[in-house]
Amino acid sequence: MINVTQYHRIRWLLEREGLSQRQIAEQLGLSRNTVAKYVAAGDLPTALTRKKVYGNHKPSAEVQRVLPLIEQWLLEDQGVWKKQRHTAARIHQRLVKEYGFVGSASNVRRVVAQYKQTIKEVFIPLEFQLGHQFQVDWGQADVIVQGKLRRIHLFCVELSASRKKFVCAYEHERQEAFLDGFVRALRSFGGVPSEGLLDNLTSAVAKMLRGRERLEQETFLSLQAHYLFKAEYCNPRSGNEKGIIETLVGIVRRRALVPLPEVQSMEELDALLLAWCESSALEDIVPHSHETVAAVWEREKETLHPLPLSPFEACRLRMATVSKTATVTFETNAYSVPSQYIGQRVFLKVFVEEVRVVVKDEVIATHKRCYEREQMRLVLDHYLDVLVRKPRAIRDARAMYAADIPEIVRQFQREMRTHHGAQGDRSFIHFLLLHREVGMETITTVLTKAQAAQMWTFEGLHELLLRQTGQTTTVQPMDAEKVPTELQEYRVHKTDVNQYNALSARGEK
Repeated sequence: MINVTQYHRIRWLLEREGLSQRQIAEQLGLSRNTVAKYVAAGDLPTALTRKKVYGNHKPSAEVQRVLPLIEQWLLEDQGVWKKQRHTAARIHQRLVKEYGFVGSASNVRRVVAQYKQTIKEVFIPLEFQLGHQFQVDWGQADVIVQGKLRRIHLFCVELSASRKKFVCAYEHERQEAFLDGFVRALRSFGGVPSEGLLDNLTSAVAKMLRGRERLEQETFLSLQAHYLFKAEYCNPRSGNEKGIIETLVGIVRRRALVPLPEVQSMEELDALLLAWCESSALEDIVPHSHETVAAVWEREKETLHPLPLSPFEACRLRMATVSKTATVTFETNAYSVPSQYIGQRVFLKVFVEEVRVVVKDEVIATHKRCYEREQMRLVLDHYLDVLVRKPRAIRDARAMYAADIPEIVRQFQREMRTHHGAQGDRSFIHFLLLHREVGMETITTVLTKAQAAQMWTFEGLHELLLRQTGQTTTVQPMDAEKVPTELQEYRVHKTDVNQYNALSARGEK
């Protein structure tokens, strides 16, 4: 192969300085045969010619010996994360150490480069049938909620044919949010495509099997059975297989959430995202067509499978034992249940926004879900039956100070204790038990009226409650002609208290 630098020096001395081949050989320290070869070469090969010479380099016998190994390793790398695949240098190291390779690293680099040119992936243009597929993925974005910057999780769904979009926001990507996202998306579409394409998320996949086979989570299988669609999963690290939804995640961040939206709640953010989905459907054109998303969507929604009569219960199921404090614990937080269930095993249905406690298909307690740690969510009613037996405990009962207990309840309890001591506590608890019949709002109204009237007895409270609920009856005098004959002459005489006092006086003597 011609050395360009050497060629230049020889041609310069020969043609510019007029030296002979012998003189050039002596000056450059080369043999006369080498100088003669360069002189005979004539013009320097063009760049294209040189490229063909280099590209047609035939591997040596030593390189040919290990070619099958190199091809095998590179082929196996196709199923490995790109950042952990063989480099040419690593292949050379392994060949030297494991197979006694004596060739150069440059030869290995050349072979690897040539092989990679032959295995570049080709992407096939696709056309999706109406009502056939939807794609699902999670994304993240920053928003300002109640003045604070927060990173939220976006559940994104897009119909592959019409490109109709649905996006909603969650605090996390746990299974209950994953399931709830499906329920909300399908409700928004008003029907169900036949196939959903998604990544191998732990919310959906319990175990990866051979090829495209998956052991799916039982709850996700139940969701599929409820809505009658089939889940298909991408190959690991192959986001391009669901390129539609991968693109949507970026589009939502750039178009719907720039500049950073300022909202007061996640519900307000969801409303903003839904409005963006609707407006983009009117503006965006379906790829490789001249129709808007909204126009194609009008045709696609007619092809969707109907929704079931009732939505899927998008929750996680957990078992728990009711503690001696009449609470069950989930993710470090305690939720109260009626005291009669102490020691029993119960089911927890964990939704995105609430936690339900279930015994034999009966919901015995429902709480707003807490996302903090080491907190207690207590309902006063769950402890009233115990407080009847332990009335003094109401003074310090934690449930009395829950956020949903009106301040008038605490104030009135203190007043009844001040006026009647322990009996006042007991009477107040008995009165609170009546909320199971009339509701806490009515109880609160009665307590407010009693406080204004300075009425601190159970009897007085009960009388006010009867009036508030319209259960008192006013006795009207009977017309004279309607009074039975035998009762017309009957008179009730008042007791003479002086006679009682006289008797008492004689008894004391």
